Amino acid sequence: MNEHSNMPPHAPTNAQMREPGYDTRPAFDARLARRLARLTKRVVQALLRLAIGAAGYGARPGALPQRGAARGRVRRILVVRVDLLGDVVLTLPAVRALRRAYPEAAIDLLALKSTAAILAGDPDVTRVLACDPTLLQHPWKLLRGGNRRELKALLRTLREAHYDLALSMCGDVASILTRLAAPHQSFGYAREAYPFLLTDTLPGGRYHTRQHEVSYVLDLAVAAGGVALPEDARPQLYVAPEVAARMRDVLARAREERGVRGPVVAIHVGARNGQAKRWPPAHIAALAERLTRELDALVALTGAPNEAELAAAVVRRCGAPVLNLVGRTTVPELAALLAASDLCVSGDSGPMHIAGAVGTPVVALHGPTDPAQSGPTAPDALVLRRELWCAPCYDPRATAECRFGNPVCMKELAPSLVFAAVRRQLARHGWDAARAKSSRPPVLTTTERVGAD
Repeated sequence: MNEHSNMPPHAPTNAQMREPGYDTRPAFDARLARRLARLTKRVVQALLRLAIGAAGYGARPGALPQRGAARGRVRRILVVRVDLLGDVVLTLPAVRALRRAYPEAAIDLLALKSTAAILAGDPDVTRVLACDPTLLQHPWKLLRGGNRRELKALLRTLREAHYDLALSMCGDVASILTRLAAPHQSFGYAREAYPFLLTDTLPGGRYHTRQHEVSYVLDLAVAAGGVALPEDARPQLYVAPEVAARMRDVLARAREERGVRGPVVAIHVGARNGQAKRWPPAHIAALAERLTRELDALVALTGAPNEAELAAAVVRRCGAPVLNLVGRTTVPELAALLAASDLCVSGDSGPMHIAGAVGTPVVALHGPTDPAQSGPTAPDALVLRRELWCAPCYDPRATAECRFGNPVCMKELAPSLVFAAVRRQLARHGWDAARAKSSRPPVLTTTERVGAD
């Protein structure tokens, strides 16, 4: 179908959409250097795998207790998830399954410093520990005394806990941290761990089987004795009441200042794990302007501090006022903002998963990643994507970058298409479409997932 016929007069032209570093193909020497760097990285990783595996094999006497599902009384459990914000949210179903099986156990979760705050107040997590895994990935950082003290303090905290059970959810470095915690029994996926560091491994790893991340973590939890239920398919995230009240006040003041009576639509402008996941700023500006003009919506932009330039580009191009909160919220405030919003529009990102976990309707924009593996978990979420021969192309060993320097998979999701999806989601969730200023929205396909013609 041809979405361009539905584009409003203010829609950006192809020339306006071009951004250096986003949709301009790198020069040949830059592409060659990138490939050599990737090849070098893989060789180094393979050598590290052999070396660390040999060390793990040598240290295994006395470190390999009973295998299989955890036996005996489990008093303390450690869950290690030291990657992206959305992945931490998607790990919560595994925590619920473990809590169900071990109701009296203390469950600690080790996460990155940048993601740990999203777990604050969660009723099933006893303690949240934060770390910087680059201290293990880049040993030269340990030349600084402060970094050495930080790592020693973390290891002391982990060992003093005397964990009965530990789960290494994702990544080789997580398996190192799990082994250093010295649990009685440890679980992980074979391709997500260095050899001989864990007592029990499941075959395979992330993306080796086409299943959702939630299924991946639940399978691991069940192998460790957890009890999974159908409702675990959708993560649930706790939002502190005081933080929720503060963000509701922020939105209420913004509504009053702008005289807005329509819905609050949060739009996430960036993507931490690769530029190709981003929707073009010109598209975001066109959507924000139309939402403001036709739905009398309050559009709130979200993003990390390093995405402030993207937000500024949206604000410059948008002919309507928006609430720019990019880089101005903490992680708990971001969750509260999304919980207070009527809808969230986002690419494949942490905020997309947060919105689903706090019950906010989602319109998800997928290009290089496969929604069957990393898409929204809410059954009523709308996933928009184009079925192109080159997509999905995401390789979890690297960030999501378009090898052609032109992420058509995201650019082809026209603002008119996303606007129609927003209208549909708002109507589904009780927003009175009669209050909108426009009389007829563009036509969206009758299927939930938009494909190529």
